[in-house]
Amino acid sequence: MQWLAVSSDKGTVHVFSLKINLGLTGNDKPRPAPELNVPAPSSSLSFIKGVLPKYFHSEWSVAQFRLHEGSQCIVAFGHRKNTIVILGMDGSFYRCEFDPTNGGEMKQLECYSFLKPDKIS
Repeated sequence: MQWLAVSSDKGTVHVFSLKINLGLTGNDKPRPAPELNVPAPSSSLSFIKGVLPKYFHSEWSVAQFRLHEGSQCIVAFGHRKNTIVILGMDGSFYRCEFDPTNGGEMKQLECYSFLKPDKIS
């Protein structure tokens, strides 16, 4: 399985599952037809469906990590399996682990601040 990690402008980091959809296999169950007059759930990422190839498995993230709203950061995968590193513009560093099976909130493994606040005289 492959993963995509992104940071949002809302202060969250998301990990998405990328899965090549080659049709149903013996282990896959077909999804039931949606009920009429019931709106389908949607996320703010629904625009991605038209942009990414068909192998983008879901518009809902598998795992999330929350930072302060408005935090600007970059995210990358760590050297250990199922880990990500987050580098914030404020000098923060996080290393987190996500559960690829159950998803949900990521577990914070490390947190450092590399920038000291200015001392006021």
